[in-house]
This record gives sequence, structure tokens and C-alpha cells, in this order.
Amino acid sequence: MKKRIIISFLGLVIMAILPFISVGKIFPENEIPQSSMQKKNIDTNKFLVLDTSSNKIISIDDREFCIGAVAFEMPASFEEEALKAQCIACYTHFSKLRENSKEKYDFSADLSNGEFYRKDISDESRQKISSAVDSVFGQVLTDSDGKLIDVAYHAISSGQTESAKDIFGFESEFLQPVSSAGDVNVSGYLSQKEVSADRFKEIMLGENIKLSGEPETWLGESDRTQSGTVKAIKICDTSISGAKMRELFDLRSANFDIEYSKNKFILTVYGYGHGVGMSQYGADSMAKHGADYKEILHHYYGNCNIKTV
Repeated sequence: MKKRIIISFLGLVIMAILPFISVGKIFPENEIPQSSMQKKNIDTNKFLVLDTSSNKIISIDDREFCIGAVAFEMPASFEEEALKAQCIACYTHFSKLRENSKEKYDFSADLSNGEFYRKDISDESRQKISSAVDSVFGQVLTDSDGKLIDVAYHAISSGQTESAKDIFGFESEFLQPVSSAGDVNVSGYLSQKEVSADRFKEIMLGENIKLSGEPETWLGESDRTQSGTVKAIKICDTSISGAKMRELFDLRSANFDIEYSKNKFILTVYGYGHGVGMSQYGADSMAKHGADYKEILHHYYGNCNIKTV
């Protein structure tokens, strides 16, 4: 009788603790239980990245991700204050993706090709970038209500950045055109591409744009943003977007002039990238002239707050 009572008691104890044993199951850092259809609880110490090359979810420590993200975006040779500004811009951008994600991961990237996050950096570069990251780690850009702002950045502006409304189609008080005069002195600010009339015609026909008359009559008026990016350009009777022209002719930006001369079209391109938000070479130029990371961020993102989380 006593033996039966002890066995029954042990059974009750095991049943009582079984749920806690189940809840306490630990999954490897790069695995998420597939049975759950809910978004994982946000861990603000790690980024969960869906690696598109392996289709696995990889967990990356926030600090380590910031180092790799800055290395992806900027040369380590840039001024330390520019690197700090880039760290905060990156951390804000990816933290907002994490905050808004409805998936089991925060965002996706081809990690095998170092997209958004580079691991293959030299010891010297890692040391310099790590130092910059550590000095501002945890700082983000917020609005007056403490919410993370929309952040964008690009390599080289045309001398003035673009508005999010013109380029991305949404309004943001923090992504407005500002001067970035240092960009015009940067190597790579100006580039050119020449395309033969026959090749130009071939590309246009591929887009179902019919050309008539002589090549010198094909080009029409351009509609541009305040900062110079081509919104649309007339090719004969058809309007084509500047973004599409950039894609078709592999241009460094959609801020370009085009002219016809001696049986070829010459495209002169200004800047590199979409032009919205912080210019990375512009930030480096500001730092070289004595600006600290806060001045750089306030210049490119306006009346934002810099907050430590």
C-alpha cells in the first residue's frame, strides 16, 4: 500500500513538472521551431537573418552585425565619425525591420555573398570599425515620440540628396533634400556611358518602345526631381522612367544627361545610388572638415533624435 502511494506521488510530481521541461527546450541559435506560425518574440540582442543562399535562419549578435554592416557599407579608411554615423544609420534601419517583421526572421539576405553583412574583413579594418561601433553601439535615430525613423543611405549624391517622396513614393520628414556639396569632389561622382544608336534601338525595342525617324530625333524632354534625378524621359512618343533607364543601361544613378553625337548616345551620370538620405562619401567629407557623427546625422536626417536603447 505504501509502495503504491509513493509511486502515485511520483507520477503526480512528473506530470506537474512535465510542462516546464517542455517549455524549457532550447533550440540552436540558427534554428526556429517550424511548428510555430507566430512571429518569434523580438530579441533585441540578436538579428535573425534568413540566409537566402542556404534557406536557413542565422542568428547574429547585434554588435557583430553592426560591425559587418558598416564594413559592407563603408571602406574602413573612412573617417571614424563617418563610420559612427553609418553604424547608427544601419542599426536604426535593421532594428526597424526587426520591429516590424511578421515572419520568424527579421529580414533576408544572401550571406554567402556578404549582402548587408560582411565577415571577410582584415584584422586592421575590423579593429578600426569595431572601435567606431563600440563608441556608439546601441544608439538609434527616433522621432519625437521615440519611434524609429525611416532611414536610407547611398554612396554619392549629385551634390544634393533626394526626397523619399520622389524616389520611393512615400513622404518622410527625415528624408528630405539637403546639400551634400562634398560629393562633387569625390572620385566616382561623374561617370559616362556610350551606347551605339543600333544598341540603343535594340534596348528600346526590347521594352516595346517604337522608334521612328533619325536617332537625333528620338530624345524628348526629361521630367526631373528638385535634386536632378530623372523621373521620366520621352523616347519618341513613349515616356520611360529614369529608374528604368538606369536599369537598362546599367547606370550608377538615375541622375543623368543624355545626348546624341556621331551615331552614339552619351549618358553622363552624376553620383552613385538612389540619392535618398545620408550620402556616405558626403558624410566622410563632413568628417574630414571637422563634423562629428551627431552633426552628420542631423544634417542628413533633419530634426531626428539620437537615442540609446
